[in-house]
Amino acid sequence: MNKEKNVVDYVVPWVRESESYSDKHLDLAWQRPELLRLMSNENPLPPPESVLRAVERAARMGNLYPDTGRALRQKLGEAVGLTAENVILGNGSTDVLDFILRTFVAPGDEVIISVPTFSMYEARARVNGGVPVLVPMIPPDYRWDIEGIINAVSPKTKLIFLCSPNNPTGNMIPEADLRRVLEEGIPTVLDEAYYELETEPRSFAYLIKEYPNLIINRTFSKAFGLAGLRVGYALGSREVIEHLSRVKIPWNVSLVALAAALAAVDDKKDLERKRRLILEGRRYLVEEVNKIPGLRAFPSEGNFVLVDASGSGLTAREIVDILLEQNIFIRPMAVHHLGSGFVRITVGTPEQNQRCVEALRKLVESRQ
Repeated sequence: MNKEKNVVDYVVPWVRESESYSDKHLDLAWQRPELLRLMSNENPLPPPESVLRAVERAARMGNLYPDTGRALRQKLGEAVGLTAENVILGNGSTDVLDFILRTFVAPGDEVIISVPTFSMYEARARVNGGVPVLVPMIPPDYRWDIEGIINAVSPKTKLIFLCSPNNPTGNMIPEADLRRVLEEGIPTVLDEAYYELETEPRSFAYLIKEYPNLIINRTFSKAFGLAGLRVGYALGSREVIEHLSRVKIPWNVSLVALAAALAAVDDKKDLERKRRLILEGRRYLVEEVNKIPGLRAFPSEGNFVLVDASGSGLTAREIVDILLEQNIFIRPMAVHHLGSGFVRITVGTPEQNQRCVEALRKLVESRQ
């Protein structure tokens, strides 16, 4: 036995050299229940009674293994003109992202990521041994640099990540731009986590029949408000889904989570109630934040609003820390590859949105 080696010496190099996605902000939120949780793009409304009843029924059968979620997959596939065989489920959309990466990316392979965007893509690419190739979006409105993405393609490119509506910029990729990327033939993940919250929801899932290299990633965490129950899914060609199934861990979605998601899909009334709350809330945030000198709120199609506060003379970190003292928790966006003056506000209830806007207004006025 080699007693001179530390156990860490046996960790594969790409894990030693990577950093995990930080979820410590959620520790803080749970430790301080008085905080307004406007930091993680959660839905402010709890699950409806229909979901709670389904959860209770499933929990009473908790001694049994779940199936592959056939009933849920069938509904999700049919909703976009596909079948259950075009759908794979995950323990949240982050689980789906991880087994997509493990399916296509070997150590040393390149993963193209348009930034700023959800930092999980980069974090999980690194921990799986991939090499992130970051292509900056084009300011001031943060359009996708399609030429830059195509020019970044190399023989080592195995995966491309796009997000629409994009977190944190809130904008949607034009179909013509998406088609140009798909024409490269490289497996391309289009993350539609916020699709149901678009002003007029429009999925690109119909392009799967034309482009078998397109994989759509979705979640029940945002519009449906099931973040704590962890249900996500991918839509893709049968061939792609079959290969993803080889990598996915069996029974990765619990019996309780499957029941909750199935009930949420059927409860159209609750989804519309949540949609209206988000649409009205983000409209309020954009309009009111833009009335504050030195702040610029970007239009959004998600359940969040990106704010450029660089004109206020305050850094994002200062704004976050000062609002935390008032029990309002928002996020700085440096980890998403934005400048030091950018913050993101999750849409909350009308009362929470108003408290956040008033706190921002008073803070900026006090510094001017």
